[in-house]
Amino acid sequence: MQIDSVKKYLISPVKTPYFLFISDEQYAPVKDELSSLGFDFVPTSRFCNNDDRIPDIDGLLTYIQTSEVNANGKKFVVTGLGEFLAFRGRDEATRTVSRLKDHNVGGAKVVLLLRGLGSLIAGLQTDPRFDNRRFSIVDKAECDLSFTLATPLVGLSALSGFKAILAELENGRCGSVVVNTVVNLDKAIFTIHQISNAFEGIKFSTRDFALARSCGSDSRWAELLTELNQSRGSLDEVFTKHDLGNNLESNFYARIAGIDYGNWLYFICLKSKADTLQNGYLRFVLDKTSRFEDFAGNVLNAIIDIPHMDKRFPSFYRERKVLVEKFPESDIADFVVNSRQMVPESIYKLTDGTRVEREEIIAWLSKNGMIPQLDSIYPVLDAYLKNYIFKCPELANLLTEYFKAYKRQKLSNQLEPEFLEKVDELARSRKFNRLPTRNEIIDSVDMSDTFLYWLDALGVEYLGLIEALVEKRGLSVRVNIARAELPTITAINRDFFDTWQGGKKKNGELDDTKHRDAGGYNFTDNELPIHLAKELDIITAMIEQAATKLAKRECKSFLIVSDHGASRLAVLRRKEEKYETDTTGEHSGRCCKLSQPHDLPFAAEENGYLVLADYGRFKGSRAANVEVHGGASLEEVVVPLIELSLKDGSVTVKLVDETVTVDFRTGTEIKLFFNSPVQDVAVILNGKSYSASQIDDNHYSVKLPDTKRADDYSADVFAGDNLIGKIMIKAQGKSGKVNDAFDDLF
Repeated sequence: MQIDSVKKYLISPVKTPYFLFISDEQYAPVKDELSSLGFDFVPTSRFCNNDDRIPDIDGLLTYIQTSEVNANGKKFVVTGLGEFLAFRGRDEATRTVSRLKDHNVGGAKVVLLLRGLGSLIAGLQTDPRFDNRRFSIVDKAECDLSFTLATPLVGLSALSGFKAILAELENGRCGSVVVNTVVNLDKAIFTIHQISNAFEGIKFSTRDFALARSCGSDSRWAELLTELNQSRGSLDEVFTKHDLGNNLESNFYARIAGIDYGNWLYFICLKSKADTLQNGYLRFVLDKTSRFEDFAGNVLNAIIDIPHMDKRFPSFYRERKVLVEKFPESDIADFVVNSRQMVPESIYKLTDGTRVEREEIIAWLSKNGMIPQLDSIYPVLDAYLKNYIFKCPELANLLTEYFKAYKRQKLSNQLEPEFLEKVDELARSRKFNRLPTRNEIIDSVDMSDTFLYWLDALGVEYLGLIEALVEKRGLSVRVNIARAELPTITAINRDFFDTWQGGKKKNGELDDTKHRDAGGYNFTDNELPIHLAKELDIITAMIEQAATKLAKRECKSFLIVSDHGASRLAVLRRKEEKYETDTTGEHSGRCCKLSQPHDLPFAAEENGYLVLADYGRFKGSRAANVEVHGGASLEEVVVPLIELSLKDGSVTVKLVDETVTVDFRTGTEIKLFFNSPVQDVAVILNGKSYSASQIDDNHYSVKLPDTKRADDYSADVFAGDNLIGKIMIKAQGKSGKVNDAFDDLF
């Protein structure tokens, strides 16, 4: 029908252009039919003087006006004009079609193939001369063209320039069209989407891209868009190219430690695939992070805002610890400062992963007291503080209670009056003299295939930690408790090392930490016991070294020996003796050269020295850094000899009778069965050690006089200092009921 109307126009006397308003679907078919009628085609894009310039509309009108002279065959179709005018907006389109409506083309026949101008038809029809001889409408001239326009700097993979898009439309292009152009088309009748930056380009070209622009800078988005254009718009292809296809949660710090494009892309990948991540804390941080620059800081600090009683906290704490494992200590130090904003909560956010955190944990506990969760926050410190049950024949109970209280005060940084009274009493009685000397014990050691490790200033306060570390490493341990020579200085207590004939090594780190500037701690600068963190690190490293040496079979026995211990509490006491001596104090005043008779019941004479056994100090020597030695307090004079070896893991223990009868007067007795011969068997129950009596090679009997109530009791069984196993004792009264412990009273 539309071609018939054009045919009528061809034979009509009409001297103005014919307006053929066309729809998207009919554009190409009608164009083909017009071609079959012998029409030439004049594209409007021909009048663009530059690839990204609009056409010279006056030049086009002049061409049409002179078409009778210039046009081949004097019969042609103008394409692209309707779309161009629709781009220019209603006002300009109306003015132009009004001019063309009355444009005299003489003897030529000019068909204007118009798409996108359906909304102008009603206005043209107000002219009664503009009738069906001069125009026709195909399919209501329906047009659903839409355009996405990007500036060339964005780098979108699309048509380049306005001339190119017009040429596409002249060839019948329908639907959505994307073009890079600087032409201003703000007034267009068409639906227009503007892309002014690379981020908008990525959102347009990448399906389901939901990240915010704030996640990256314009330069980063531009770099990603370039890669997307090279990867067919596939983010996954870009991620795979940068080795971000799998294992996104591994090597976390290495992937974010920097400001390069690769570091940023890792962040974008995590944001894009957050739902697939296993680490819940990482998902939480990603959800609240919109800028890459904030990402590392949020990983460190987001935990601060989660109360430790929040049900998410336990898993978040564990998952964060994995993520921050490789962060540098300087970054962790910043986190530590930030965590202090909520003092009651800060301890729960710290880990034992760095020295700065370990010191902060100790400082917090010193000021605020213990918390039950310490074993999961700083397990090494928790093991240090656990009560160590001394099993030596001499002074076992005294040493157990003394060092339990000593460690408590060392951490709290507070002296307890009752303990000070005990120290003063021991300073006079000096019960440590009941202990064998270190040399008496070491002389009985078989030097063959034994490696001697001298850790300077190792006191017995660390035995609980050593016991835990040795158990974790699966080593066999034997501990002897001895006393050092007075005064407790290295010069008088090193002969064991000098005369040793086998392999040996001295480690002075612990001694340096306690009282030398090289240790990095000073009581004047910081009175809190944060040096304890380094001490525990040194102990841990020593056990690791021993385990490695034994595992490599470099020796059969690894013997740890100390020259003396050290006292933190003597430093806290700040007590300077009023007694005047002819010589000045040495070793922070804990001893001085003996020059005349004295009347000091709390001091001992030995090796030409006057040695203080209380917490005082003689005048004339500078105060200690954080701990002191040279005196005769128990923590200075009592030293361990620890023999480590590979453990026979086949030894087991069982109760002969799981259920036993208790008597409110005499307690109870249990019998143990060992599958291999053992020695020095003891049971630790409720923090107290009970020695066992051997019945035969495999059986031992243990009397428990303090177990007088019916109940279930968990106990540890030791052979020497080796934990063989745990047992559960089911105690019942004589009548056989678990809850009738007092039946014997009636």
